[in-house]
Amino acid sequence: MVRFVCTLMAFSLIATNSAPAWAASPVQFDVGYLTAARDVTSPEFKHARPGYRLLQMDVLISTMVDSRISEDLIETTFFIEPHNPRIQIEDFSPQTTLQSPYAGNISTENRTELELNGKVSAKDAITPTLGGDASVGVSRKHSSVEKVDILPELKLVAASGTIHRGRGVFFRFNRSKQTSLEGTTALGIVVAVPENWSADTMTVRCRAKIRQPVVPGGPTKEVDLPEIRYTVAIYQSGDRYASQVADRYIQEEARWQSIQREYADEIHNRRHDSPLDYLTSIVRPDRPSGSVAERMQRSPEKTSRELPSPVVDAYYRYQEAKSLLDSCNGLRPLVRAQVTDETAVANSSVSIDTQEK
Repeated sequence: MVRFVCTLMAFSLIATNSAPAWAASPVQFDVGYLTAARDVTSPEFKHARPGYRLLQMDVLISTMVDSRISEDLIETTFFIEPHNPRIQIEDFSPQTTLQSPYAGNISTENRTELELNGKVSAKDAITPTLGGDASVGVSRKHSSVEKVDILPELKLVAASGTIHRGRGVFFRFNRSKQTSLEGTTALGIVVAVPENWSADTMTVRCRAKIRQPVVPGGPTKEVDLPEIRYTVAIYQSGDRYASQVADRYIQEEARWQSIQREYADEIHNRRHDSPLDYLTSIVRPDRPSGSVAERMQRSPEKTSRELPSPVVDAYYRYQEAKSLLDSCNGLRPLVRAQVTDETAVANSSVSIDTQEK
């Protein structure tokens, strides 16, 4: 009985620890926080869709794989989703790609051979010691060769297409003998934006799939790693104001997220220490509901008293940066005159007030 229990415990330990315990994800992604978009509007498009322009941007995604599972990474998938509902995906690269493990076509050969042999013999004896013998032989051989080239089987290496009714795009890459999933992947996207657009944001989502054994030396299964999300600001190439607005938004958004993590416990527990709030907390001990942003939108004065001052300050700085960026997304008229001369835009002296209010 003791031996049976020990065997069962050993098997449970093997089954539990079959996959390595990663302190961090074995597949790491990295995406830049700013992306420039250049105007590629053609006369044909301008005539077909008045009020819109075509912009092209290149999104670079770096993938770093732990050397212990480099052979087990079988798939990566990237999603790019602009936040502006008026932005439409017009084109993207790379397109869906099929690849063969062979360098060329496969040739097959069918060979047919036909051989005929014939022999005629005649023997005539006049006497037991006197006679004649004669034979005639005929041999004929025919050979034919037929060569056929067969197209090799193609395997899916990359797949891409639109999502959300054309307001987003996905890219999926499968591992093959000729390609590697590790390194930098360049994704090209052409979008249609409102004519007065100059800056905006989008979400880049990264996924990875690896193959791991169920038990050591046993069968394997596919495992999806946790998804990673990035917020990326995009701006009109050559527009200094749009570049500064996008950069400020990213910085304030990162600061806002960092402050929330730093003061997470106080955000959850802290209340204003006035006698009225103290008595209210005794009668109704429920915690504030919703995120910090939702609470600030519902009752900014009350929430500002309950939260630490660095959290409130970071929230208003983030909202100010977001308001500046929203003024550039083409959903409402710009409050400043739009400059069409790129040289004038690049050399103009534009400053953004970053003083705390």
